[in-house]
Amino acid sequence: MNYQFIYFEEHFQSLKAKTSFSKNFTQESTKNLEREFQRLTKMFKDISIDLNSQEKIKSYMNFHQQNLTLLMDQVSREIFEASDAKEKNLTIVPLKNLLGNLENILEWMQTSFPKIFNREDNVPISILLLEKKKIQNQLELIVGEVLNNYHSVELVNLITSVLNPEKICCFRELDYWQSAGQTVYEILVKNDKSDEFGLLKALLEIGINHKELYIHTCSYISQQVETHETLSERINTVCMYRKQIRQIFTMAKNMQFPGSPSAIKGVKKFLKEELLSLRAMEFINHEIEEAGIMNANYKVSFSVKQLAFFVHLQMETGIIIWQRAKFAHQYIARHFSTVERDSISEKSARNAHYNHASEDIKRVILKLGEMLALAQDRY
Repeated sequence: MNYQFIYFEEHFQSLKAKTSFSKNFTQESTKNLEREFQRLTKMFKDISIDLNSQEKIKSYMNFHQQNLTLLMDQVSREIFEASDAKEKNLTIVPLKNLLGNLENILEWMQTSFPKIFNREDNVPISILLLEKKKIQNQLELIVGEVLNNYHSVELVNLITSVLNPEKICCFRELDYWQSAGQTVYEILVKNDKSDEFGLLKALLEIGINHKELYIHTCSYISQQVETHETLSERINTVCMYRKQIRQIFTMAKNMQFPGSPSAIKGVKKFLKEELLSLRAMEFINHEIEEAGIMNANYKVSFSVKQLAFFVHLQMETGIIIWQRAKFAHQYIARHFSTVERDSISEKSARNAHYNHASEDIKRVILKLGEMLALAQDRY
């Protein structure tokens, strides 16, 4: 089967070489391009019947699709160069006329052979620029809704990152971004304004598997889990999120990046590991409680502020190792009382942890000095 775009390539080269045009050139050129369009559509239909093989038709049409895209990009670059030239360039209008006809052929190929058309092939520059602009406009509407609904800069940055149209190269990606943008906008309009997890879950449901979505979702869940003080509450919270994530269903062919790992599977793994960690802590606490250690309460001669500073020094010097200061506040509240107070709230412990008065510091230093002198004298 012969290559069919020779006329267009010769016409393009002719336009590049021309320095002047006849009075009727545009009209004649338009008619010739239209005739060529009619010839090609008829020829492609006939060949699809004559070949009588899906594989052969696909190979033939994909070959022409790829070459059509290359030719369109060459014409587009020529138009860009002509538009940037200081002197008036008479070829711009004929070149745009040629490009318009090439776009019509590509659109016809998509419409007439949707199952054969290669959606993994690159989108021509002229079409990509136009569609990116539309998607960017849609993204700005989405960002506006996110700001109105959630007042969250982090969420805006997430949406902007995962739906950035600059990542689009091929027709499949263009289809996905167009569909995803519309879906996200509709979700934002209809969704509960305070339900951030509902929005994150919806993004996962439509197949977005961008790394930033995985990171943001895991971070959000961690923050929600940490708002609960008891292990049982944290375990219940993780189980609730795990159930909701497990109920999400999305098909692999609808993934944003088919070659990348699934964000849903990543979040499931994160929740599984989080649950295992909490269960292990629960088991250890149970064993300690059985040994009578967990509920031990110690009365100290320090005030709350002095006790908090004493624990703070132990954390700073690496004697006590906790990932978060919050754990220290909880431990003080649950296991210590002072000569002044029989019980200490977590809030009091937290406030004392960050506010160190000079007299409290002196009192702790004095006791530390006594401890050092005792150790040197006796041991």
